[in-house]
Amino acid sequence: MKKTLHIEHNAKLIRLVSQLQRYYFSPKFYGSENINPDKPAMYVGNHSIYGVFDSPIIIDYLFNEHKIAVVSLADHVHFHIPLWRKMVKGIGAIDGLREYARLAMQQGYSILVFPGGGREVVKRKGEEYQLIWKERYGFLQLAQEFDYDIAPFVAVGGDEVFDLIFDANGLLKQKWFQKILSYPKLGKLLRQGEIIPSIPKNIIPKRIPFYFKFLPRISSTSIHSIEEMKAFRDDLQLKLYAEIEQIKSLRDSQQL
Repeated sequence: MKKTLHIEHNAKLIRLVSQLQRYYFSPKFYGSENINPDKPAMYVGNHSIYGVFDSPIIIDYLFNEHKIAVVSLADHVHFHIPLWRKMVKGIGAIDGLREYARLAMQQGYSILVFPGGGREVVKRKGEEYQLIWKERYGFLQLAQEFDYDIAPFVAVGGDEVFDLIFDANGLLKQKWFQKILSYPKLGKLLRQGEIIPSIPKNIIPKRIPFYFKFLPRISSTSIHSIEEMKAFRDDLQLKLYAEIEQIKSLRDSQQL
């Protein structure tokens, strides 16, 4: 019997969750001509700090404006918090394990993935708009396996809503904290300090406009070796960085 994954898309919840962000940040969208609801794809982009401002807007936009019930690959920690877990599942998110992603793709869903994962969410001082992808290639391997195009997008604004007063860099330099991380269970729980959130100076985020841009799809069928996969990923990162800087430049010159 073919195994299926129960995926929920609660239309009212999706709109409700993003409603405050849409009102507060007045998001603008570009590149809608590059969105194709008739063929599933893997949407890949940069993640904003804390990850709670960009994702709901993107999911809502694709779901309500383009009729794409995208499945978001979320960090495991979301699914250990009872009430939060229910809400996350309600907007179409699943635990970001490869086996679950594979099941969702077998069912024909488009996938939303932030290769930077949890580390990119807990950005530190000076890491605004950095793609912290490490050596992750699983998302490209899955795209190849299911012949999914990569649908790149960028989000601008989210990394500028807070000024940070504390980040994990200071803690990681402390001997006592390194001692804590040396205990296997604690080190694993804290992911060697990676998931320690930064603390902002301002509790209320700055009200600045958000910009999202969807780029032309890229076929992954040209990848035939690990070297080509690395080159593909490097080129994808360069494309995203270039688009981020272009949007920031246009925004700053008040042309947007």
